[in-house]
Amino acid sequence: MSALAWLFGLGALAIAFPFLLHLIRQTPKGQTEFSSLIFLKPSPPSLTRRSRLENLFLLLLRAFAIGLIAIAFMRPFFRGENSLTEYEVANRRIAILVDTSASMRRSGLWDQAERQVEKVLEGLEEGDDVSLIAFDENVRTIVGFNDQLNDSLSTRADSIRSGFKTLDPGWQRSDLGNAMVTVADSLDVWRDSQRVEGGQATVAKLQMVVVSDLQKGSKLDSLQAYQWPATVFAEFYSVVADDLTNATLQLLSATADESDSGLRIRVRNSEESVVDQFFVNWKNGIVSESLPFFVPAGTSRVMQIAPEQNLNNQVFELSGDLEVFDNQYFVAPVEQQMLRVDYLGSDTPDNPEGLHYYLRRSLVETLSRKVVTRQLKAGDSLGGSAIGAAALTVLTSPVEEVRRDELNDYLEKGGTLLVVLSDAETVNFAQDWIGGRLKSGAGKPRRSKNDYQMLAEIDFSSRLFQLFANPRYNDFTNIRFWNHQSVEILEPKAVVLARFENDDPAIWKLNGSGRGCVYVMASGWNPRQSQLALSTKFVPLINGLVEIAADLPVLDKSYTVGETILIPDLEIGQKSRQIVKPDGSRETITAQTRSFSQTDQPGIYRLVTIDEGSVGGVPDANADGLEKKEVLFAVNVNRSESATTAIPLEQIEMFSVNVGEQETAASERAQMRSMLDRDIEDRQKIWKWLIVAAILLLMFETWLAARTSSKSKLSNGETVAVGTGGDLV
Repeated sequence: MSALAWLFGLGALAIAFPFLLHLIRQTPKGQTEFSSLIFLKPSPPSLTRRSRLENLFLLLLRAFAIGLIAIAFMRPFFRGENSLTEYEVANRRIAILVDTSASMRRSGLWDQAERQVEKVLEGLEEGDDVSLIAFDENVRTIVGFNDQLNDSLSTRADSIRSGFKTLDPGWQRSDLGNAMVTVADSLDVWRDSQRVEGGQATVAKLQMVVVSDLQKGSKLDSLQAYQWPATVFAEFYSVVADDLTNATLQLLSATADESDSGLRIRVRNSEESVVDQFFVNWKNGIVSESLPFFVPAGTSRVMQIAPEQNLNNQVFELSGDLEVFDNQYFVAPVEQQMLRVDYLGSDTPDNPEGLHYYLRRSLVETLSRKVVTRQLKAGDSLGGSAIGAAALTVLTSPVEEVRRDELNDYLEKGGTLLVVLSDAETVNFAQDWIGGRLKSGAGKPRRSKNDYQMLAEIDFSSRLFQLFANPRYNDFTNIRFWNHQSVEILEPKAVVLARFENDDPAIWKLNGSGRGCVYVMASGWNPRQSQLALSTKFVPLINGLVEIAADLPVLDKSYTVGETILIPDLEIGQKSRQIVKPDGSRETITAQTRSFSQTDQPGIYRLVTIDEGSVGGVPDANADGLEKKEVLFAVNVNRSESATTAIPLEQIEMFSVNVGEQETAASERAQMRSMLDRDIEDRQKIWKWLIVAAILLLMFETWLAARTSSKSKLSNGETVAVGTGGDLV
């Protein structure tokens, strides 16, 4: 026999009251004093016997009635053979997601994360399957699921603990949305496969446990476009830092409205911060500089550094903040490179009507490069110069045959040639390089100032015009071309970058022999031929072409940890490259490698390019006698990791995520057993018969008590004697 409400059985304790009432000695309450006894000593009555149960059968009837009522309230039933089997209840499949992003480096968080994982493991029961997954910007499985359930519960728990010991917080940004979507999709696909393959009626309940600080800088974009599976539940075990104060700094480039090239420093303070006074420190040569910042909680402040203070700074550091994981900002020192542009033309650099005049003035000096122009005269060698090899050679008029041979050799060695077709004679001279010829009837001079052409088709996806791809800068309609050469392109490999309104090619590109490249402009930029030199597009266009020709590595900006970096191609004569990380470790880059994604720590990285040389068959950047070329670039922690205020769970629930805990098999089995017991009890209704039995018993007890009382009165009343004569005695 079982019962639904065992606690009501405590009501049976009321049986003790009748026994207590019978056994408690009653003391006489009334006293009468007699005057004749005042001189006598009080003498209490002596008891000849103790209290005893006078009617034991009646007492047992009453106790039995109380017991029946108590048992009836317990709602007893007979379970019989109706029971649950172990196979009718599904266990859980739990994926533990541990946040290893940079914000988890804060004090106390990782120890809390370990305790939270242990808490999950303590809640496991036999039959549950569990895995350990780490995430930041990427998702990686540390301990996979044991689909065959070959391991015992304790073995699985030990595997998870061992897997957690191999983890440490990294430096990447947290992408919580991507991690949740990836794991939820994997769990849902597994559930569908189990239903299809095994035809199981009960499939494991899917549970995701996220152990994270849930900071606001974490990305949730992936959840917006994802339909969350109804069968997957997500439970969040939050960790909280010991100190909620956190501030960070960032260097911003000067805006276009600023007259100088100074850097701007921005300090941002967290919303829960209790500190508002900070200092930014850096070294300018051997002198330490410091800049105070007053930043109230939840705000940011920007201050500018003078340009002369920017040179050779590698790290800016924030003080006044105990959380130091984001208190440094690295800047790669800029090394100015000397570039040379050779000019082949008959016009002088001081003639405002010529091309050379505007070319020389358009080549501006920056922190990363300085351009020197050289006009070649008769007897000057194209390759001979103290400055080095030419980054770009500009041809604007026919040259002698000796110079033609030099140009062919220059292109074969990978040089870049810009041919400006200022007249028909130049077109005919450079036919072999430009890949085309004059159209019939072309080369006529302009008839009037209103007879002009404009650029109609521009390929903004090309590297030359990519700078103007922004809608703010892609308007070329105010540039007029009065004289241009109508060229018919014959080379099939030629790529047209811009066309005139009449469909004539305006600018095109050809790959020359070897690695050389030829750019062709069908019109000059001087005022006699066009308005290009007087427009705002000319300076960035020419400087961009020089940088393309010099093939400067695009590694002059700050990257974030985990970001993929495009590696420049090897130059002629260069055989091997290595990337040296901030901790001194080296990664060899092959000639076929075009990207590098192992930026796993903040600091200054070095791309070292060396000539052929090896130690033991492995390229060695430290080998003597090898020419080395280094390009420095900085990698910093993503500033979004500094937004350490926790995300409210309501924000995650907005994406239709099932936030909650899946029921354990034991709990579900207990609920199902309770439902089955209620159903059995509702069908049997034993409590009704017990109540009826109690009522009948009480009725019998009442009748018996009344009869016993009558007999007792007769035995304790007057004695009646009947004589022989009928007289009372």
